[in-house]
Amino acid sequence: MTPIIRIPLFFVLAMLAHWWWTTHFTFSGIAPQLLLVLTLAIAARYGPIRAMCMGFGWGLFLDTMSAHLFGANALALTLAGYSTGSIRRWVDVAGLPSQCLLVFAMTWIYFLFLGVLGALFMKQFLWVGWLPFLADPLYNCLAAAAVSVSWMDYK
Repeated sequence: MTPIIRIPLFFVLAMLAHWWWTTHFTFSGIAPQLLLVLTLAIAARYGPIRAMCMGFGWGLFLDTMSAHLFGANALALTLAGYSTGSIRRWVDVAGLPSQCLLVFAMTWIYFLFLGVLGALFMKQFLWVGWLPFLADPLYNCLAAAAVSVSWMDYK
């Protein structure tokens, strides 16, 4: 399949998978941030430019799903793609252990960044809650492991 078809198809399928997973398999507000995990995986594999573009589009999708602060997810995922793609020159972020560690840390940074943006623009810190804040990084690491294993043989 050509990249002209494969990349937009992957983009849309990822949004559908995220929507389906968060709609049907959320337990006490805990759901993986699948689009964050995919943005980081793309940045680790292909670099910051593709990750920033995909992250921005996925962030706009997440912003339309929530009624809080439009553009916050787009900015957060764009910055996550840029930072991960930039550090891949110095750190091997494509390996499974380092990618899980990166996803774990970036999940907390993502939540705190969204909270700070809420404090700046909405005059209230957008807090996800303690249970998602503590459990989602682990859930995202499982999703990162699944993504990493599924992309091992993909060329």
